[in-house]
Amino acid sequence: MMRNPNAAVQARTKAQNRANVLQLKLIGQSHPTGLTANLLKLFEPRPPLEYKPPPEKRKCPPYLGMAQFVSHFAEPGDQEYAPPVQKGETPAQRRARIHKIRLEKGAQKAAEELEQYDPHKDPNVTGDPYKTLFVARLNYETTEHRIKREFEAYGPIKRVRLITDKETNKPRGYAFIEYMHTRDMKTAYKQADGRKLDNRRVLVDVERGRTVPNWRPRRLGGGLGSTRVGGEEVNQKHSGREQQLVGSSRPKSEEPRAREDRSVDRERERSRDRGRDRDKHRERSRERSHDKVRDRDPREDRHHNRDRDRNRERKERG
Repeated sequence: MMRNPNAAVQARTKAQNRANVLQLKLIGQSHPTGLTANLLKLFEPRPPLEYKPPPEKRKCPPYLGMAQFVSHFAEPGDQEYAPPVQKGETPAQRRARIHKIRLEKGAQKAAEELEQYDPHKDPNVTGDPYKTLFVARLNYETTEHRIKREFEAYGPIKRVRLITDKETNKPRGYAFIEYMHTRDMKTAYKQADGRKLDNRRVLVDVERGRTVPNWRPRRLGGGLGSTRVGGEEVNQKHSGREQQLVGSSRPKSEEPRAREDRSVDRERERSRDRGRDRDKHRERSRERSHDKVRDRDPREDRHHNRDRDRNRERKERG
């Protein structure tokens, strides 16, 4: 008889299973669940709580009357009976108080800086003060090259100094222009005030730090500006160095130009610009008419002349 070929495989499998069972029995001899020591530690219970005796109930003192303390109360006539109520500070009062403190600090700082102010000893200030022009209300993005290009129309410029902040190095909105000749500075002083530069109308004036005795700039409580005098009802809102406020106590510029003269000069400039535009328009129209005549076909001219002769003959007959 032939043996079953799978019998040997089955026998080996049974032997291996018996060996595994014996091994598991050996491992599980320490605990009935058969788990190892590291797994059994995860299921260990916590230690029991320590026994403490119950707390004793504290006896509170009995309730008593307050008649014995009545003599210590304040009477209606006493000062402590109705102490003054401190009123809270309103937002408007708080703003006014902060504004007053800032004004006092600013005045103190200006007084300290005024003692050290001397434009004649400033190393950055050079050149002839009577040839120097002061330009204010500049756009903060305007450069020295842009200022020089705009103000060169009044004469050759020697130097342009754009004032910047010492800490942030950002422009402060004003500059000094030194011309080669005094007459060019005077021309710019008369004609450039209120001129538009980078979408802002600038203010033009002479340099007063080295030409006017006891002069103080705006940051030290001086200056001639009237845009930040007080509230909206007294501040100047128009551009230019002339003041329109009636009864203003601030001094005017030493070399002001009359408003009528300024308006006349501007009208003259506008009329000149209009005349130039008309001349340019006439030249263009002439060039176009010449181009049309040059491009026109000679046969059309012949037909046009013939029609003109016919109309003339009809008028003579009629």
